[in-house]
Amino acid sequence: MKKHKKISAITCLLLTLVVTIIVLYPFVWVLSTALKNNTELFVFPPKMIPDQAVWRNFIDAWRLIDFPRSFFNSFMVSVPTALLTVVVCSMAAYAMTRMKFKYATAVFMIYLSTMMIPMVVRLIPSFILVKNMGLMNTYLGLILPLTAWSVPFGTFLIRQFFLVLPKELNEAAYVDGASHFQIFIRIILPNTVPGMITLGTYVFLQSWNNLLWPLVALNKESMYPVTLAMASLTGPSVEFIPPWNQVMAATLISILPILILYLLLQKYFIQSVALSGVKG
Repeated sequence: MKKHKKISAITCLLLTLVVTIIVLYPFVWVLSTALKNNTELFVFPPKMIPDQAVWRNFIDAWRLIDFPRSFFNSFMVSVPTALLTVVVCSMAAYAMTRMKFKYATAVFMIYLSTMMIPMVVRLIPSFILVKNMGLMNTYLGLILPLTAWSVPFGTFLIRQFFLVLPKELNEAAYVDGASHFQIFIRIILPNTVPGMITLGTYVFLQSWNNLLWPLVALNKESMYPVTLAMASLTGPSVEFIPPWNQVMAATLISILPILILYLLLQKYFIQSVALSGVKG
């Protein structure tokens, strides 16, 4: 029995190691390319470790695009989208788990069914709506569709956290004369902070990394988020071979905010996994 457990543990460890290598390899290759000089970029067979690290590539990469402006645009879209999604989803999840109304299950299933609509199908109606509302080339024109697309999954996620909380908390609050709003603010939200932060972080990352919708909704370069600014370095309009070492350095710079955010909030991800449960 002990031998069997030991073999299982070794197998799990090896599988974890293999998956870790597969996941980390692209990032290692990007870092390696970012530190190469122009000659080493096209050496065959490719070299993982450059002869001499060229750190100046990061300085040159910073000058390739307007990073301060692009970061500002990305934050102005991603942060409000995350906050608005958390507010809407938490209120919808509360209604579906704590308020009794007819066809509650049907409404929830309709919510989930919208997750199956492909992104490309949403683009044209979203574009028409944003254009008719006069929101092209605006932050609000980016925020509203991104929020709407995130609501179905976000409601499902927050609903799972709310289901774990005992309904006796609501009943006790009702006895004390609390309203639904008071219960929501004072009881439900404080007990589901990890879930809120997990959803907010997920939506933030989705909005930060979204390229397709900004590509459709923007045509002013001053409004470009990081993803669109990065795409302009290697897009079809580029008339020269891009400096791939500087492009890779710019890529690493662009993911720094995401990496810092994850390191700061990773404890909440762990708590959310521990608290979410599978109750339906």
